[in-house]
Amino acid sequence: MASRRQSPASRRTLAIKRADGEPLTRADIQYDFLYAVFHDNHCVFTDPYSPGGDAPKICFRDLYIKSLLNSSKATKALKEKMNVSPTFSEDFAMLALLVNVGRINTTMSFFPEMKTAIRTYHPIPSLQRTDGNLLDAPRIKHILKTSLLEDEAQGPPNTPTDILARIKDGHVPSTSIPNLVFVLVSHSSLIGQKHLSDELDFNDLFLRREISSLTRARTFLWLVFNYLEASSVADDDDYDDEGAPNPFSDPRRGVPSLIPLTSDEVASENIDSVQEKTLAEKLTAQRSQAVKSHGQSAKEARGDSKMTDNVLGGFDNRTIEEPKSKTKKVSARAMNKNKRILSVASKEKGRISDAAHAERVGRKAGHGINRSGSTELTDDDYESLVTDIHSRYFDKQHQFNSSPTHSLKYKRGHRYAPYESASIMKNVYKPHSLHNSQRAPASLLEQAWHVVTTRDPLIDSDDELGDEYDRWDYSMLITLSLRF
Repeated sequence: MASRRQSPASRRTLAIKRADGEPLTRADIQYDFLYAVFHDNHCVFTDPYSPGGDAPKICFRDLYIKSLLNSSKATKALKEKMNVSPTFSEDFAMLALLVNVGRINTTMSFFPEMKTAIRTYHPIPSLQRTDGNLLDAPRIKHILKTSLLEDEAQGPPNTPTDILARIKDGHVPSTSIPNLVFVLVSHSSLIGQKHLSDELDFNDLFLRREISSLTRARTFLWLVFNYLEASSVADDDDYDDEGAPNPFSDPRRGVPSLIPLTSDEVASENIDSVQEKTLAEKLTAQRSQAVKSHGQSAKEARGDSKMTDNVLGGFDNRTIEEPKSKTKKVSARAMNKNKRILSVASKEKGRISDAAHAERVGRKAGHGINRSGSTELTDDDYESLVTDIHSRYFDKQHQFNSSPTHSLKYKRGHRYAPYESASIMKNVYKPHSLHNSQRAPASLLEQAWHVVTTRDPLIDSDDELGDEYDRWDYSMLITLSLRF
């Protein structure tokens, strides 16, 4: 079986490509073809949006406009404008059909004040007969995608075979008109192979200028009726007999004939009027002014920002220091705490010269003053001194840390417990034993074991005085400073 010849138009880009601000002419959008489609007076399409039992028959123009008005994404302002102005509704429906088939892609916008850089603005004078906002292609496509019938909530048919099967099951119309166009475009080659000549696809109906606009429009309407109302062509033996006759059929061959045009006849179609050319120039100038205004506004905004920077200190010339790490801040804070503790220890050392005070410290710690009467402190006296410093200097802070509010706010969380035997430390080294001078200080091994089993190295603490084990380190520092 010989392979089907590819359509010459299939090698061309379906979407129109133009620079920002460049208008779309009648030849670009094939206005005569659109006009013939929307001005056909055959009222042969079932109205799926009619509230009554027997749906009336309407023409393609009314069917397409109603599908847009019944979209869940059509705004209230758009609906009001379309209901008030039939001219605007027709122009907007023509533009929507171009978006429906992919001639207008989602990078185009149609209002000159558009600011985004991901789209381009284009005047369409032949479709801007009123002052209505034509929106942009992405919004229009979203409206089309949500123009579904009530029984399509679970998903519309997405192949020509599915659509014909719905007709066989009695679903008329088989789907919404925007969804039908989406399906026909996505199966353009298949539609051309089954219904058109070997050199044409469905998309060629919107592209081929050398074919009469009127015959292309009639062929388009024939295909719409065939897949929307009643198939007049058997499809893989799904139909034993023909359905309702297609009003757009050619009496001799069924599918309408596509009449080619000469170069002069092509030039006689899709001619822009003088008023449309003038409007295009006006809208292009309006767009140019809008772009300049946006650029000036952006430049002024950048200038204000630069001026503010200079006032605040000149960001362009100053050196911005990197923020210090949290570890360095904690280290500096620890040094400040050590200085305060040494200051307290120094004051306490001066007071020790008073024998009465030394005796009081000795009684509190459970030890007597040196029998020789000397003010030089023994090891037990140093231990008593450290305990006394902790009892007076850290009492308030310890009470604050033990309060319920502080515990909830500063409670240290541990993401993991490195050793299951961490509980044995309860019997080895208790925080509150620091206030008991009769107990020997923990060995380095015990302290190291406690740190490994109870602290999370991934959690930094900003607690002002740390925990009880930090205080023991500070007390050791005091002892060494007093000895040496």
